[in-house]
Amino acid sequence: MSASEHRRGLLLASLGVATIIPDATFVRLVDAPSLTNAMWRTGLLGISLTTFLAIRYRRALPALLLSLGRWGVVASVLSGLGTILFVVAVDHAPVANVVLILALSPFWAAIWTRAVVGTSVALRTLVSMPFALVGVAVAVGASTGGIFAAGNIVALLCSLGFSANLTIVRVHKHLNMVPTAACGGLLGCIVLAVAGTDPTLQAGDLAPLLLLGLVILPVAMTLLTLGGRLLPSPETALLLLGETALSPLLAAWVVGESISGRSFVGGSLVLAVLVVHAMLGLREFATTS
Repeated sequence: MSASEHRRGLLLASLGVATIIPDATFVRLVDAPSLTNAMWRTGLLGISLTTFLAIRYRRALPALLLSLGRWGVVASVLSGLGTILFVVAVDHAPVANVVLILALSPFWAAIWTRAVVGTSVALRTLVSMPFALVGVAVAVGASTGGIFAAGNIVALLCSLGFSANLTIVRVHKHLNMVPTAACGGLLGCIVLAVAGTDPTLQAGDLAPLLLLGLVILPVAMTLLTLGGRLLPSPETALLLLGETALSPLLAAWVVGESISGRSFVGGSLVLAVLVVHAMLGLREFATTS
């Protein structure tokens, strides 16, 4: 990889992380039920990304979609499902819990990669994972309902799905997977509509949903997908820690969500472990490249 490509990837991914930080806070600002929120979120995301792709690729778009094959279908399903699960998780668990559980995605991705591709799990991952799990257990255990509260379980399912999708994108990095986010959004919206989800919004819900679905999510997903293809995985993981650290603070400031002492201690442990894990990964990448 050339230095210019690395700089471009770093810029794109950094902007993507900065854009996605308010995501969980905006979910909390919507008073509508979780599935109604998710239906609008997925639909608007699908429409905005599809419009962007249609303008960007014009007549070449159908061929681009077909080139993704069955893995494109799987990634689309995971993307749509992950968007729905994220909304449900944030509505039923503290933002700090959700982002910390999602921060475990690089570890799950390593396991998925081992299962799908047969690549061995790095020693640094095997050593780091137990400490990260302990940190998450300490943090989320302080919430109402404890570790196995419904919101925490949904966040874990979201993390597993996100990491599986991340694995697909990395294993098939020669493919442009941005369209799968658009397809996933439209698919998620259609499934929720067919299931009978009430689309009625509460007063004041439309503005944050429009900002999320038409600006924040499509911009962030596009930047992170394009930037992630130009960066080593550990560096992408390191950048994503910005969301893990800042999202709970933003939620605490905007919607008044409190952060307990146990959440702070557990979250600090998780962040420290992930930083060390990513830095060791970057050292390994520099040595082998």
